[in-house]
Amino acid sequence: MAADTPCSDRPQRRPHAAVPVLLLVLAGTIAAVFAPPRIEGENGLWIRIAGDSVIVQWLTADPVPGTLVVATRADTLRVTTPAAQAHRAAFRARRNTGYALRYGSAAASHETRIEIPDGRRRPVMIPAVDSLFVVGDTHGDFAAVVAGLRAARLIDDDLRWTGGRSHLVFAGDLTDRGPDVLRLLWFVYRLEREAAGAGGAVHVVLGNHEIMVMLSDLRYVHPKELDVARQHGAGYQRLFDTRESLLGRWLALKPAVIRIGDVLIAHGGVAHETVRLPLQEFDDTLAQYMGEELFHRWADSTFVPVIDSVAYNTRVDFFWGPRSVFWHRDYVLTDTLATELDHVLNTWNAQVLVVGHTAVPQIQALYGGRLIPAHTPRYGAELLLLTRGPDGIRRHRIVAGQPPEIF
Repeated sequence: MAADTPCSDRPQRRPHAAVPVLLLVLAGTIAAVFAPPRIEGENGLWIRIAGDSVIVQWLTADPVPGTLVVATRADTLRVTTPAAQAHRAAFRARRNTGYALRYGSAAASHETRIEIPDGRRRPVMIPAVDSLFVVGDTHGDFAAVVAGLRAARLIDDDLRWTGGRSHLVFAGDLTDRGPDVLRLLWFVYRLEREAAGAGGAVHVVLGNHEIMVMLSDLRYVHPKELDVARQHGAGYQRLFDTRESLLGRWLALKPAVIRIGDVLIAHGGVAHETVRLPLQEFDDTLAQYMGEELFHRWADSTFVPVIDSVAYNTRVDFFWGPRSVFWHRDYVLTDTLATELDHVLNTWNAQVLVVGHTAVPQIQALYGGRLIPAHTPRYGAELLLLTRGPDGIRRHRIVAGQPPEIF
């Protein structure tokens, strides 16, 4: 260590003496860049539900025998799979039962706890809380999300929830672009359970990229994620299929808009035509559309929906329209929509609208504080914290490595 530490009373090295050190640094950098991507554990975990069976599929770094241990409070099941990199095992499951899955190989095992979804949607109108955190688009950037949540003291060094009764909202676009989408989603899936156990909550609001993946628009999927699906012998969209995939069924129960106290949160924005429906009816409509055969077979050119053209175009606009809650950008791109924003907030009984989708240099307040865009260029690295004081809502910006800033 001393040989690499600058010291003022040490003779200067000859230039050539630094070459071996430089080569080592370059070799390490090149090795990191070209190292095979991690596919083990939750990086490559795919869990499907078929009837009363749970099918667990995982990857190992090398073609070796695999192991799956399924544990409940009552019993334990152990399954061994043949030597391969892609492994598959199934077990019979019961609803309202939690399962601890240990999977991998004899050399390395991983644990994921799951519950079979009961199909019930959670409330979209939630009472006010003392501490409300919002993180904008995260796009599979697991490391940045972890750094941001640590800076906000919502997780510890073991990535476990330490936020107590705080509420944390992921404002959409967890999927696409980045290389760790599966790992990030399984992480949020676990945090949701841990936060609930501590009296807090983790919420996920759907963004346009969740909808894109579910509807087989895979233009922005990272090559590593595509390769995980390939190794499982499946198209990437099947990893999030809303009928068979555990993660897909979990996401399908998420809202597009929620209100916590008087704070409205959507991925893109909420247009005046959206609030013609009460918030609960809007969520009911989302659930209806996502449960239809059309949604499930959106990319199937052979499927003919049994609805008229007006109903079909209504669904197209709902999921793909430029003023839908998934795609709306106008509030952030212009400062001329104060009247519309006021109408939206007043109709859905809110004081503030928080959005993602449209990137801003840093989290900031627009329209006199009634709009807060939370999507910044570094995915997931900057968090919004809203607290309550005598003078109303207080806004804080949290960035890893910096003290919280009031704005």
